[in-house]
Amino acid sequence: MIEINEILKAPKNARLELKTTDVAKEFIRKAASISGLDMTSFIMSSAFEKAEEVMEKHRRIEVSEQAYVRALEILNEDTAPTPGLLNLMRGKHGDKSDSGL
Repeated sequence: MIEINEILKAPKNARLELKTTDVAKEFIRKAASISGLDMTSFIMSSAFEKAEEVMEKHRRIEVSEQAYVRALEILNEDTAPTPGLLNLMRGKHGDKSDSGL
């Protein structure tokens, strides 16, 4: 996981531009002030938090799809339970070296 404090303290060399309403800007400014952050840090920390959620959800779905494909491969083998099926059930679905294949 990315450490947000390190990101916020790093030298800034990239630019993001946002268009918003006066009401939204003022609302965010007040929330940032209450949090003890400037608006940039507040927006970036909020965006990073959401980005981490999205990336973690994507990672779980991707791993689940890989596990599903591997489960089908194992279930199509002649004998059961195979070492691969046992590994899959133990959460070791990415390692084919122990699957007995």
